[in-house]
Amino acid sequence: MTEKEKIYQLKKNVSSDFNKFEEFSLIKDPDINTLEEFKLFLTEKLSDLMVKNFDEVIDILYQIDINEIKVRDVMQSKNNYKASLLADLIIERQLQKIKTRGKYKRNSTTDLLEGI
Repeated sequence: MTEKEKIYQLKKNVSSDFNKFEEFSLIKDPDINTLEEFKLFLTEKLSDLMVKNFDEVIDILYQIDINEIKVRDVMQSKNNYKASLLADLIIERQLQKIKTRGKYKRNSTTDLLEGI
């Protein structure tokens, strides 16, 4: 999978995860073409959301299936860049999901073709 395809899938997944927040409607912005640009976008939005509705952010992290211990470690750290660290966790988890879905999609297609 190319980086462009990964970025497209990340935008799609995160947009879906955060669909209740208007701020994430901008995620379709075509100016986001690299993983670093996506991380900056996500960090900025998370930072805003954490101020406005922290509990909702935690709920979404739980729904995305971010490891609770990792989230707790970030939140308890003295690091001032918590939104950036959370963005890293979200991106890491979403890339894992994309990879897993791709693996099973290929395997199921191969299994179907072998049955013919």
